[in-house]
Amino acid sequence: MRLFKRDEGASLVEIALVVPLLVALAIGLAEVGLLVIDNITVSNAARSGARTGAAAADVATADDSILEVVEEDVCNLRYGDVIAVRIFEANSDGSMPPVAGPLVNSYIPNGNLNCNAAGHSFICDPTYSCTWGMADRDNVPPGFDAIGVEVEFSHNWVTNFIPFPTNNRTETVVMQFEPDTSVGG
Repeated sequence: MRLFKRDEGASLVEIALVVPLLVALAIGLAEVGLLVIDNITVSNAARSGARTGAAAADVATADDSILEVVEEDVCNLRYGDVIAVRIFEANSDGSMPPVAGPLVNSYIPNGNLNCNAAGHSFICDPTYSCTWGMADRDNVPPGFDAIGVEVEFSHNWVTNFIPFPTNNRTETVVMQFEPDTSVGG
């Protein structure tokens, strides 16, 4: 009987040591899961925007169409905010030229996103100019341009149980313009 009396508190000590670790692990996994969900949402928005831009090519309202599609998708962000959407002519390796250059149109949200109405809530970023015009977009064979859409967002941690800093992330998708076969012979 004496052996049992000495071991009575051991299981309580073990539980006291293990439970906080399990709670921290569960909260950490939930936080990472929410980040992944936001990342997938933004990735889908960038892909939809690039697909729309590849089809719209040099149509006068191409950027507006891209921004509407991106905004529709990023309205599903639960724990993040869109910082900027950049529409650009991709370099030959698929990378984005300098943001301050003439081949990048950088847009920022104008207040809250316009999730339930027609149109979009983005304006040209006043820090940069939106000079990549429709006339500069080549979708006539054989030398197609490639369009890229980059969505930058910040993810806000939900619980702040572990004080992670707010982190900004970007998702970029590049697609080649669809050919305009109505031009030429």
